Amino acid sequence: MKKSLSAAFLSLVAAQSSFAIDNDTLKSTVVAAGILTNSFAIFHRNSLGCKPTQQFGYQAAKDEELSSHSLNFSPMACKLGAASLLPPSMTFEVLPTVLGSVWNADSGPYAKQAFSLALIPIGRYGLQVGSAMVDFSVGLGPTLVSETDIGTRQKSTNFQFTDEMGIGISDLNQRARLAFTYRHVSNADIKLPNNGVNFLGLGLTLKVD
Repeated sequence: MKKSLSAAFLSLVAAQSSFAIDNDTLKSTVVAAGILTNSFAIFHRNSLGCKPTQQFGYQAAKDEELSSHSLNFSPMACKLGAASLLPPSMTFEVLPTVLGSVWNADSGPYAKQAFSLALIPIGRYGLQVGSAMVDFSVGLGPTLVSETDIGTRQKSTNFQFTDEMGIGISDLNQRARLAFTYRHVSNADIKLPNNGVNFLGLGLTLKVD
């Protein structure tokens, strides 16, 4: 089982460099999953138990022409405790997360560097597999970007939205988590042109509390 999980995870890692992904389809999937997860969390809000936590993470990611380095912090974890529509063996939690990123562009007529700050409630579904926890996470949240144009991308507005979807693996106590993440940043066509950014990245998160 561990070998199968490792092989599957390495296949996802390989996809980071290939970019052979239909971004429109993937973006639509992430948005739909985020809306469904947010709706699920709101519907079960009275069954979520929130406790302080200290989870810090780093992620390195690439777009077709941009790269980013991100730090994230989750000060709270809200776990679903009551029975729900989920299978009994599956866990669900919401992690309010602050994500700060530096974007770098190697080419193009616009800014070579930009900074972004996002607030994303991340919903995470977890399942124990042997001595590890495998999870699927999605999140949607508002984002501020320092530059409206970077590299060859015209984003038109500093206010953006971040849509995120990831697959992770961690120890049973979830002290350390390795994850592969797709992150889309755009302004949802509030103003055109709206050249979205699609980051594929690897990240490590540590729980220190």
